[in-house]
Amino acid sequence: MVIRIEYLLILVLVILIFSIMGINPSSQSAIKSEGNREILFQNFSLFELKEDALGKNISASEAIKYNTHLDFRNINLNDESGHHIIATQAIYQNNAVYMEKNITLTGKNGLIFSTETLSYKLKEKVAHSATPFTLDFNGSKITGENLKYAMKSKEISADNIHASILFISNND
Repeated sequence: MVIRIEYLLILVLVILIFSIMGINPSSQSAIKSEGNREILFQNFSLFELKEDALGKNISASEAIKYNTHLDFRNINLNDESGHHIIATQAIYQNNAVYMEKNITLTGKNGLIFSTETLSYKLKEKVAHSATPFTLDFNGSKITGENLKYAMKSKEISADNIHASILFISNND
């Protein structure tokens, strides 16, 4: 018994036609995404380059770009005047950085601020914290609330200040 190849091809063609006719495609509406997360960066760094000076730089272990803001984890921010800010979490929005958890602000003059929340306006170079803060300076310790530190004019204001000031004499 010999099977001719034409019969085999006709059988395959008939099976193919019936299987195509049996498929009933249906149109489904697309599901709208509710998330506004655009991109995730690991080991993020951003540098501002200036011709005659070192500009600002920001680095973070993780940065997430959303439609309206950037969200940072373990942020490290340096400005051109030598101020250094470290925080566990931060949000950059509308030319300001809003930080939370384990914040340390270090000035080039030896000031070290510690607090739990801090907002830093980049253009004005003003840091503000409504939560309690601690300032360490040359062995002196100052605590208070409602800190406002204008970095350009080097003005510091706060409420409910308690200080333990250490005086060092030049005669010793």
